[in-house]
Amino acid sequence: MPAFLALLIAGGCSVLYPELATPLRAPPPELELHPPPPEDVRWLRVVWARIPERTRDGRAWDEGAGKLPDPYVRVLVNGREIFRTDAQEDTLEPTWPGGPSGNFRILPEDRLRVEVWEADPFLDKPIGVREIGRPTDAHRAAGEIHVDLNGGGALTLAFEPAHARVGLGLWYELRSGSVVISRIIEGGPAERAGLRPGDEVLEIAGRPVRRISSIQVRAALDAVPRTGLVLLVKHETGATERIRVHEGPIYPLFDGFGAIE
Repeated sequence: MPAFLALLIAGGCSVLYPELATPLRAPPPELELHPPPPEDVRWLRVVWARIPERTRDGRAWDEGAGKLPDPYVRVLVNGREIFRTDAQEDTLEPTWPGGPSGNFRILPEDRLRVEVWEADPFLDKPIGVREIGRPTDAHRAAGEIHVDLNGGGALTLAFEPAHARVGLGLWYELRSGSVVISRIIEGGPAERAGLRPGDEVLEIAGRPVRRISSIQVRAALDAVPRTGLVLLVKHETGATERIRVHEGPIYPLFDGFGAIE
């Protein structure tokens, strides 16, 4: 029996509804962000490194092959890797173009560590490491952390305020004649307005959901006017409420949303 049929039978023929997301866009340069980036979220990217001309034991890199090293970087918080770059081939000054970048939650007590490694077909070799420790106010003001590595060389890590996206910050399911909020970004505009997962949207801009098409629903939630969009919602408690939602800044984390430039 196909797995999806077994699931339907086991669940009493329950229906699985596709989950749709409202869009997130890059903010225009002139937009003043309210609320501003949270203090405990920073945008990280490895900007640059300088690799020593020789290995720790004084040998030439890839001796006999006439090549330079293929370095990559691991970034760790409290001993846990939060991201790593790909290896960049044959270079002593890698910049890892297109490397990972995004928003990460960095609490005041968190400790940072960077490790530079050489990619090797048999066994990767350490090039240099540095325990940064707790980021300082100077790091936050500069928007970057520059360190000398204990194996030689140096590295610069971007440490900027969180980068924003603009949108509502919610996911929803189109059900038969209804729309149900399935997920919401913590601290995003939808949550700030009072929407919660499980809320059923009864009306959009004064129009009953049961009387408009799924295409019209998606169009309304994908293009919210500057004056906002009024939704009549039924909370899981049974209470109904009219809520005006506006698009606004969101600072999505790398763990849930991936790279943000």
